Amino acid sequence: MTPVTRIDLRRLVAPEARRSPEMAGLWDWIQAEDAKDPDYGKDLPPAELRALQLRLSRKWNEDLPDVAEVRRFTVPGLMAAPPIGVDLIIPHQARPGAILHAHGGCWVFGNLDSHQRAKRLLAIETRTAVLSVDYRLAPEHPFPAALEDLQACWRWLHEQAKTDPRFKGPLAVAGDSAGANLALALTLREQDLRRPAPEAALLFYGVYADDFESPSYKRFAEGYGLTRALMQRCFNLYAPGDGPEALKRDPLVTAIHASEAALARLPPLFLNAASLDVLLCDTLDLAKRLDAAGASYELMLHEGVHHGFMQFSAHLEEARRAVMLAGDFFRRTFPRRP
Repeated sequence: MTPVTRIDLRRLVAPEARRSPEMAGLWDWIQAEDAKDPDYGKDLPPAELRALQLRLSRKWNEDLPDVAEVRRFTVPGLMAAPPIGVDLIIPHQARPGAILHAHGGCWVFGNLDSHQRAKRLLAIETRTAVLSVDYRLAPEHPFPAALEDLQACWRWLHEQAKTDPRFKGPLAVAGDSAGANLALALTLREQDLRRPAPEAALLFYGVYADDFESPSYKRFAEGYGLTRALMQRCFNLYAPGDGPEALKRDPLVTAIHASEAALARLPPLFLNAASLDVLLCDTLDLAKRLDAAGASYELMLHEGVHHGFMQFSAHLEEARRAVMLAGDFFRRTFPRRP
């Protein structure tokens, strides 16, 4: 794992930063495949953008890894909120416990099908059941709707663990991109409410800040998958703010603004980052704040790959390595499980 103090950001965002050979070849293929969709490259309204992203994600969810069980059902929402769709993915020879999973998609797109391969690999590598959440999406449901849906599913899971032996073990959270944002926000929120909170968090190239002028936002603004323009647009759909945009500085929207005391209370965290990613500085800056707070975390930097690279596990060795590292962290964090 890489201490944040040893990461040379100037090198990572230098003009000569390049894709790895494997990522370069895959990126050419991705662009050619995506260009076949008639809506690709258009400035679409949110609903149409969501449908496009779901179509484009299908190629990442073929030839799914084998697991013992996948069961789809609903969990009651908080208060008057509607029921929430979930997938329970149980790997073969699962250990007791569970991981609540929030998919990425800029808070605007994604569902239970968009990250099927990634979720199954996470279950297999951690040897733990994964409960993935079909949370409500912006702009129809801006902050805090998605967070409240995660809270509802987390509390349901915690209650189940009291009686269901399958879940009587470590209870953790995980997510990628906006899903990592939500997983961390859930942890901060439940701790702030003095409720049972996740015992660990696996956070993959997450959204933790609102600085669109960071070195990585400037260097990788276009041409590397996720763009600065799309992130700015989705941020405004998820957390529309008035006046000085106070909502975007809410720690439950951007964890970089959490207090040092709140960060110090966090459970063990596994963070990773892609080097060719507008969100690279989000993770590095969060790690610096975690250092200052004395929080327990590990950070893995994956060089030469784009944001969202863990979706490419059928084609990219670095994606498979990333899931293996997360699984290793989880098993080391909870070594009592045979």
